Amino acid sequence: MKKDVIIIGGGPTGSSLAIYLARQGLQVQILEKAKFPREHVGESLLPSCYPLLEELGVLDKMKTFSRKPGVTFSNKDGSQASHWCFDKVVDGPSSLSFHVRRSEFDQMMLEHARSEGVEALEEMQVMDVDLHAPGGGVLVKTLHQGSKEIEIAGRFLVDATGQDCFLSRKLGNQKRFETLNIRLALSAHWTDVQLTPSLANGNITIVHVGGEKSGWIWLIPLKDDRLSIGLAINMDFAQEQRKKLMKEHGARSWQKELYLQEISDAPLVQEVIQNGTMCWDVVSTGDFSYYAEEKFGPTHAIIGDAAAFLDPIFSSGIFLSLHSAKAIAPGIVTLLENGSQAEIEQGYKSLDGGYRVIEELISAFYDPNAINFPELSGSAGMEFAHMESAYTVYHMLLSGDFFNDCDRYLKVIQTLRDATMIEKYKNLKGHADPDAHSLVCAINPALI
Repeated sequence: MKKDVIIIGGGPTGSSLAIYLARQGLQVQILEKAKFPREHVGESLLPSCYPLLEELGVLDKMKTFSRKPGVTFSNKDGSQASHWCFDKVVDGPSSLSFHVRRSEFDQMMLEHARSEGVEALEEMQVMDVDLHAPGGGVLVKTLHQGSKEIEIAGRFLVDATGQDCFLSRKLGNQKRFETLNIRLALSAHWTDVQLTPSLANGNITIVHVGGEKSGWIWLIPLKDDRLSIGLAINMDFAQEQRKKLMKEHGARSWQKELYLQEISDAPLVQEVIQNGTMCWDVVSTGDFSYYAEEKFGPTHAIIGDAAAFLDPIFSSGIFLSLHSAKAIAPGIVTLLENGSQAEIEQGYKSLDGGYRVIEELISAFYDPNAINFPELSGSAGMEFAHMESAYTVYHMLLSGDFFNDCDRYLKVIQTLRDATMIEKYKNLKGHADPDAHSLVCAINPALI
């Protein structure tokens, strides 16, 4: 039987899209190459995920994960830090967000899709697709468990393969965000760590790494005494280190050695992991700045990270996945009902505007000239102050409505490139006193 929609990829994007489509009466099939549960990076969620998770029907299941009341942004030794508490901007239960272990979160989402009537097949590697199959629709060629070839027919195909970007690579339409540099991310999980007060309260910590590295380290407190620690650095610096480390440690170990070298170079991180144990092999992810130039056609659509991917400095990944599924699902339904592409085109127009906002924020974060601080010229704290102030605008992402009015948000970002406006914005949004290092965001028990 020909399925209405075949979705490649069973992660949060594919699962949530499948749920929305199944609720409209469509026959949906997910093809996932891995066997769940499987580990993945991208564990920290924005508060704007809360209403989407509630709408998808998984909010009660989410409460088994650790909670996230805010963000601490720090320099490498912790001598300069600022705290961003979500309840200063967001009211009610959604001010308390989540950190998730992706192996558990992704499996929960896939199982929930099954409970909504979606057929989800794991260990199904998609080898090729025909978007113009004889008789109409699409034909997907798969390899089950690495050996059995299976062909599956459908009316419509969705690529939700994340950074695999299956369809955009096949179509040759992947482009770069020219305003952003290529970066490398290296990450692992740790146990037996010594949490700072901020981490112990559930806050993600972002450690600024400046100079030629032009990057940051994340520390995300997960449940069961786990800490996700990752490094994102300029690819040019990483390649320079690669040449040196390969000579010393070999081609198979240089990324692990680079990871350990850089996180150990940050005294704040070193204090946390001094007696810790790394319980993951180091995971590598590169290229934080691409998009699919053509995201849909009469028989296909590309969504989530497969459609566009941006530096994860603002923890926007899961929100973008869930939101893109909600935005594009109605257009797929309409297209299958009457062939009209108008609604799906409008959905992508809204998504593209939101991505422009995030791209502009990321550009401001990494550009040392983005904000004018004449009084800091030549001072030791200048670079941290630039990035910390750009991070101030992070609060704009929390409500999630920048997709609906992207032009207004872009104007605000331009306004906030002025240092005096940044200071006013900090006061408006309840930014903690930067000298009050003991002040951290706390979890309100009434919201759990």
